[in-house]
Amino acid sequence: MKKLFILPLLLLTAAAPAGKEKAAVKTTEKLADFASYAAPEGWTAVEKVGQGDPQARLEKGLHVITVRLAGGAGSRYKSPAGFQGGFEARSLGGKPAEKARTAIVSGARVMVYRRNVPVALPPPDESGPASMTTEEFCVLPAGKRFFILSYSYGDTTPDPAYDGEKAWGEFLKTFRAKKR
Repeated sequence: MKKLFILPLLLLTAAAPAGKEKAAVKTTEKLADFASYAAPEGWTAVEKVGQGDPQARLEKGLHVITVRLAGGAGSRYKSPAGFQGGFEARSLGGKPAEKARTAIVSGARVMVYRRNVPVALPPPDESGPASMTTEEFCVLPAGKRFFILSYSYGDTTPDPAYDGEKAWGEFLKTFRAKKR
């Protein structure tokens, strides 16, 4: 008799709404529908969905270029201003990103920002400083959406064998947002 009472109670508990938690939205959009770009020679490319946005990660060793299309359904950021005011556009400690230079990307002049990001944090049970590196990023409006393009090198010691910053500059020159 107790089993008959407990089963409906468990079913009701499992079916109860989880409060105001926002469900993760998986998108089926592909970056190729919104932009044309190519990974620099010798780099690998992996596409994924992260934070509700289609993204591509282009890598060569510790050099990383990221392409992210934000502003759609399920995206953390609905506008370029929302992103630039958010924590992902700030250095560790909340300091706003600094203006580095301008660049022409997909026919538009955009500001390239620079921020400091941690490369390695101390273990959770120890204290100590984080190792920091520089990330450059720019925001490119694309209709009601926008691209976040970024480059970083995942080490504090420069890579004498390869200049990823040159590949980043060439990538920005060849990136094209598609008219939609």
